[in-house]
Amino acid sequence: MREVQSWILKYKEGIEKKETKVEDVLEMENGIREKPIKNPTVTRAINAMGCSFAGLRRKEEKKIRVGVVGCGAIGSEICRAIDLDEVDGRELDLGMELKFLIDAHPERIERLRKSLRKKPDITKSDSAELDGALEEVDLVIECASQAAVREFIIPALKKGKDVMIMSVGALLCDPGLLEEVERISKDEGCRVYIPSGAVAGIDGLKSGAVGGIHSVVLTTRKPPRGFEGNAYVRERGIDVSSIKEEKTLFVGSAKKAVKHFPENINVAASLSIAGIGSEATKVKIVADPAAIENVHEIEAKGEFGKLFVRVENVPSITNPKTSYLAALSAIATLKCISHPIRVGT
Repeated sequence: MREVQSWILKYKEGIEKKETKVEDVLEMENGIREKPIKNPTVTRAINAMGCSFAGLRRKEEKKIRVGVVGCGAIGSEICRAIDLDEVDGRELDLGMELKFLIDAHPERIERLRKSLRKKPDITKSDSAELDGALEEVDLVIECASQAAVREFIIPALKKGKDVMIMSVGALLCDPGLLEEVERISKDEGCRVYIPSGAVAGIDGLKSGAVGGIHSVVLTTRKPPRGFEGNAYVRERGIDVSSIKEEKTLFVGSAKKAVKHFPENINVAASLSIAGIGSEATKVKIVADPAAIENVHEIEAKGEFGKLFVRVENVPSITNPKTSYLAALSAIATLKCISHPIRVGT
């Protein structure tokens, strides 16, 4: 239960009588405050007083209805951001609401639902009778697995829904899927959003590709525990728990990297799509016991000059195979969808 803010109490009588609207409070408060506040601050303060929102807006805002596929580390962060409309106390002003949750593990759905203020009515563990759920949303966010992209995103696009894809590696590994997504989205007038993920520099790469890029190399360095359970590593007889010094696990194309490391290297797919393709983009993956963060280094050369970006990511607390920045990138993309002004290429 949120603590009632003292500043909202002077409006309580007018709010209860439906005479004072959210916009009225916002206008009056910003007239006296040094640092302006936004709608979510006012609505949370009203909610803390136990007042109903019915009739408290001059013009009811139409929220973007969202369905999320995948309730793991990234999916949970996204859902909580939509539900609270904030991240660590920082307001988002997304104007979105959760309508459905889908995950193959019902216990994940239940655990996530318990943490949400407004719990979605629709929950599913598979794609059976998906059409009904899709009728309730405007945007579908996939953050489950490469297989989930074809299973859930293609039907969503065919229904005319906008989509966000986190398991970008599927667009390289599933033959013809990227072309199919592009074709359907054009035919149906849909938007397909691919967040930058756990890297920076994609804006520069996209710009450079317009003038011509000669080479792109991604080097990813993670603690060995980030590769636990990986089939490619296990098949080569590598015991990640016994790695005592830096060890290169993979060198090759981005296409092969996302195939062999689907949980670790979706950023290679994003770089490939933004730049010179999955065969020409090269990837090196290193397990380093001395590493604390998940580190990505991007080197690109082209007609524009040279680009070098290094990102030292804090691993997700609940899933060390992914980075916290990946979830924040998805949330930032939601802000771009909601807001009229977009910064960056």
